[in-house]
Order: sequence, then C-alpha cells, then structure tokens
Amino acid sequence: MAVTIKEDFELPSKGKIYGKKFDPSFSLRSMTVEDEMKRLAPSQNPYKSMAEIIESCLTEKFPIPVYDLCLGDYTYLLHKLRVVTYGADYNLRFTCPYCGESEVVTIDLDDMEVVEYNDKIKDMMLVKLPVTGYEVKLRFQTPRDLDRINREARKMKEDFPDMVGDPTILLTLQSLIDSVDGESIDLIMIRETLKKLPMKDTNVISQAATKLNSFIGIKTDLHLKCSKCGGEVDTPFRYTNEFFGPTI
Repeated sequence: MAVTIKEDFELPSKGKIYGKKFDPSFSLRSMTVEDEMKRLAPSQNPYKSMAEIIESCLTEKFPIPVYDLCLGDYTYLLHKLRVVTYGADYNLRFTCPYCGESEVVTIDLDDMEVVEYNDKIKDMMLVKLPVTGYEVKLRFQTPRDLDRINREARKMKEDFPDMVGDPTILLTLQSLIDSVDGESIDLIMIRETLKKLPMKDTNVISQAATKLNSFIGIKTDLHLKCSKCGGEVDTPFRYTNEFFGPTI
C-alpha cells in the first residue's frame, strides 16, 4: 500500500472573496508518481494541469474548482503541496549584484509571510479612473484567466498574422475588470473600449489590480544577504527545477 503524508492548512482568502463563502480549511496529501506523470505531461493549459493535480491531492474538494480560485489561494496551495511532498527547504541559487558571488540559499517555504483576508479588500476593488472618470470594480485573477489569456493571444496571432503589437496586454486588462460604473461588462464591447482607453487610466487599473491580487497569499519578495560581502538584496521568488525535484 502506498504511503502518503497528509497535512492540514487554511486558505489565505478565508473563503470570503467568492460568490458563496465556504470553509477555507483543507488537507493535502503528498504527490505520487501518477501525479508527477501528469505534471510533466506537455500541456497547452499549464495552470489547468497543475490545478487538477492540486485538486486530486485535496482530501476533500472545495465547492469551487482550484482552477477558479484567486491566484493568492492557488499559489498558497502550490507551495503547501510542495511542502507536504518534499519538505519546506527550497534551495535557490543567488548571485550577489554587488560582488558577483554565486551561492545557494535555502528558503524555508513554511516561514514565508502569508497575507490573509481582511475587509480592506472591499475598498481596494473599486478604482476611479483619472481621465475617463469611470468607476471600475476589479476582480481577482484566477489560474483559468492566465491560461485563457495565453490561449487567446496565441489564437489572435494565428488568425491575424499581420496584427501589430501583442494582444496580451488587452486580454490581461479585460480579465481584471468585473464591472464599469456598476454595470457588468460585455466581453466583446469592453475589448473594443479598452483599445481606446488612455494609458493613464490603464496604468491605474494595472497597478491597482497588482496590489489587489498580491493582497492575499504568500508574499513572494525575498530578502537575501550575501555571505561574502554582506550585501543585502530584495528579489522576487523564483520557481526552478528544485521546487518539484529538490536535489538530495
């Protein structure tokens, strides 16, 4: 009989940001060879593949798919799956920008700061645009959104080979908006409207959405110190082969 490890956790969102509140507590079992086979299989929708693996490792399902959780909850689940499967120590190569020294630092995944839901989120979701004056209600991005953006961007480039520019920015902007002036958006109409949106307004939406999406979940900024010169650096968390294949 296969032996797996199981641990209990709680989603950072507390299950409060979705259409219907639910119990945020969950248990995860460690990954098996079958799960790893699925992870390594080529996929046009990598976030969907990983979400399905996480879902299969949950001992009890949430009322909504992992694929439709906010990115903060999804990333938290991803990290905890790694902890349950391989442990919390994550070796990451770091090159000091001051002296050029390259070394491996060990990150404790369980020690990374986690930002949990609080009521400030409600105010952060509403943004008044400075140029057009629209009041935009933002939404949390999901793994499904990221797959859809990449998939639709590829299709648009294939269908319109003479297209000027990258459609990713337009599709990303569309995925961030829930409503405009209290009205739900029509996906086709909003896409045409967004093409003409002043960049000052676009910048406000983009930065506000980044703050909103990072307000729940694991803080991914790392503070590292060089062992040779003592230089200190803030750097974003990086996923390498060590994440799901740690060196022994």
